[in-house]
Amino acid sequence: MIEQVKYVNHVNETLEFGKGKLFVNESDLHDFAWSVTSKNDRISGFKKGIVSKTIPIILKCDSEEEGLQLRNRLFEVCEKDVLAVKHGRIIIGDYYLKCFVVESKKSEYLMCDGYMKISAKITTDFPYWVKETSNTFNYGAGVSGKNLDFNRDFPYDYTSNLVDKQLNNTGFVETNFRMNIFGICENPQVVIAGHIYEVAVSIMANEYVTIDSINKTIILTHSDGSTENCFNKRNRDSYIFKKMPVGVSNVSANGDFKFEVVLLEERGEPKWT
Repeated sequence: MIEQVKYVNHVNETLEFGKGKLFVNESDLHDFAWSVTSKNDRISGFKKGIVSKTIPIILKCDSEEEGLQLRNRLFEVCEKDVLAVKHGRIIIGDYYLKCFVVESKKSEYLMCDGYMKISAKITTDFPYWVKETSNTFNYGAGVSGKNLDFNRDFPYDYTSNLVDKQLNNTGFVETNFRMNIFGICENPQVVIAGHIYEVAVSIMANEYVTIDSINKTIILTHSDGSTENCFNKRNRDSYIFKKMPVGVSNVSANGDFKFEVVLLEERGEPKWT
């Protein structure tokens, strides 16, 4: 079986492996390891620090001209992330790993310009494979097109369709999340599994607040694209970054507004399918 892998840099340029001209041999992308922490010769916990993996790549093109172009593109797509210090993503199936390509060793590249073997080293400071699942809730009147057009593009299709007022985390442990709350609304409060997520802020038309439980941030994005830190406007009596529980949870809101909960399922290895 040929491994199907993608690399997408921070400006959404994509390299596809397992199709056409680039292939990935058996690698350690599916491997994981925990470091053990101890106290008085007793295991006190486990941790993962910065993790590196090696990807063996084969470049095989029909022409030498095409091979030279692809050699250069491989470098340029990956190098943009390193120079900008912004993560790229290795994608396997529905899961991605945020990382940088920090080393590349070549061999057998003198046979012809259309062929080369590459050993690429990737490094990550967040060694978890993540699957994003979007759940959209609309507690408004459901009028088609009302308050749904935004100046900034989203990767999801925002319509007036009302999903069931329940959230289903199909993972095996509680998950991190990203919650987007869209205007118009005042001091929005979302309750999931009895837990309150609340920000004391006014959200105008074409604006939205993003609560990010991984980065521990609360950001209001205005209609012109500018942003505002709303961390100090959170409800301090209810931990706003509490992870989403496993299974089906009831969902409610304190007003007529639309919001999205993106579940961020994290695994030490991408799920086998």
